[in-house]
Amino acid sequence: MARWLVIGVGGATCSGKTTLSKKLNEVLKNSRLINQDSYFFPEDDPRHTHIPELNHHNWDILTSLDMNRMYRDVMKVVSGTNVAAKLNEPDSKPSASSCNKNEIKNLDTRILIIDGFLIFNYKPIADLCNLKYFLTITKQLCWERRRHRVYNPPDVPGYFDKVIWPEYEKYLKEIEKDKKLFSEINFIDGTTSKEKILQRVLDDISKIM
Repeated sequence: MARWLVIGVGGATCSGKTTLSKKLNEVLKNSRLINQDSYFFPEDDPRHTHIPELNHHNWDILTSLDMNRMYRDVMKVVSGTNVAAKLNEPDSKPSASSCNKNEIKNLDTRILIIDGFLIFNYKPIADLCNLKYFLTITKQLCWERRRHRVYNPPDVPGYFDKVIWPEYEKYLKEIEKDKKLFSEINFIDGTTSKEKILQRVLDDISKIM
């Protein structure tokens, strides 16, 4: 039975984590991708925390997400249940070498990429990750990127300053307090070129494989 190498990619919103995760999934043979954004509760779910002054839910906390379902899906993948085929792309992908990257082709090892802004704040999933990456950006750059994106539901005025960035800083402090977790995470400047970030992760995977 194939073993799984689990890669966690976290970080601030708009930091490039999803771009990195999708590129890894594209170039790595035998890889799967699970995105935390797929597990938000519906807008009318009573489990959301509502912010009266903004008349908007707080979408930037763990309780806005069905983390139990996400964890179950992750475990189905790593335990060999075929639900992975419904979550992600087919097995047939080019190897990393076909994109002028390191060749990574240990057929006894499959790779699961978990992408999400709060994955390291959920211990059951964080503990599964063999490699952990966290992309950071400044508040100003985060805002510049965020304000040009469209979300469903869309951000309301004041949501970034009152919710998104404070929740990110809170989340980051929680990681820093967990000395073991903090020591295991590779922090990457999100302004670094996409190619360099991808190559760094591929190099780390190659060493393990």
